[in-house]
Order: sequence, then C-alpha cells, then structure tokens
Amino acid sequence: MYNYPIYHPKFGNLTKIIRDSYIQDYINNNSIPSNSLELNKITSLIASNNSSDKLYFWQLYSILGEKPIRNLITIFYTKIFVDTKNDWFRNVFKELGDIEYHVEGQTNFWIDIMGGGQKYYKNEKVLYYKHKLVKDIMTQQGANLWMKYMINSLYEVNLCNYPDKRIIPCISDFLYYFMNKYSKEFDFNIFEISIRSKL
Repeated sequence: MYNYPIYHPKFGNLTKIIRDSYIQDYINNNSIPSNSLELNKITSLIASNNSSDKLYFWQLYSILGEKPIRNLITIFYTKIFVDTKNDWFRNVFKELGDIEYHVEGQTNFWIDIMGGGQKYYKNEKVLYYKHKLVKDIMTQQGANLWMKYMINSLYEVNLCNYPDKRIIPCISDFLYYFMNKYSKEFDFNIFEISIRSKL
C-alpha cells in the first residue's frame, strides 16, 4: 500500500481528452470494463494506493512529479543528438530545434497528459501536423529507433528503483498507446515486441 498523492495533480489541456480516448479505446476492445469512465480509481488523476490496481499514465504525476520525467526526456534527446550512426534520424530533430527546444516541448506534453496541469498549449490537430513535418521518421524504422533511445533512457533514469512496481508497466502502456496511435495515423507497422518485451 502507498500514500498517494505525493504530488498534487491537476488537469492539463490534453489530459481529459487523451484519458477519455484511451479509456474508450480499451472499452471497445474489451480490455477494461464497459463502465470504466465512471470508475474513480480509473479516471482519477491520483494513483490508487492499492498495488493490485492498475496504474494509468494520467496518474503518474501524482507519484513522480515533474523532475524524473524531465530527466528522462533530457537523457532521451541527448542520446539522439549525439548519435553519429543514424544521421537521417538525428538531423530531422536538429532541423526543428536544439536539445532545449525538444526537451521543453516533450516534457510539457508528457506532464500535461500525466496530470501535471496546463503545460502544453497545442491541441491534437496541431500535434498531428507537427508530426507530419517529420514524416520521414514516422516509419517502422524510425519508431523502433525512437523506442531504442527511450528504453535505454528509462534504464538510466532508474525509474525501476521506485517502490511502486507499476510505474514501468504504466510507462510501457503509455508508449505503446501513442506509438500504436501514430502507426495508424502515418500508416506504418510497429512491432509490439520493440516496446513491451524490453521494459
């Protein structure tokens, strides 16, 4: 048993729409109960203190706050920017902005969705067109490389050392959900093994 919240969450600009879309998708494929949108332990921004309850990504801020997420994103983009083997991938990010630009944008996006309040001020449509700008890496090869950087970054930031062992599976679910969403939007296939078997 835990004593959450450690950090007091608030709805961001995208939290509710992403949360409800996730829940509805999982209701539709019979992964969660049909009344899940009415269950507080699922919809709440505060993680359940019962370790047997599933942890959802919009509840992560209530456990982690901002610092571990910012550290993770910083390590992630640093890996991309120093990679000399995958110029085709790295250069797309460099053309859009420096490391600070990417760290700030991605951190704000994650924190906003994860219950850290209004941090991300673009809507989903703008987010889609932003990804269209980098369509050359929105491919299976690009997705697998993105996941490789992210998995290695997760190990470095030591999120697995937290007492709550639901955190890593929750982040895995978060990454899978968005990668699956992008694979449909940009018409590429992503091997599930690239995400779930390594976390």
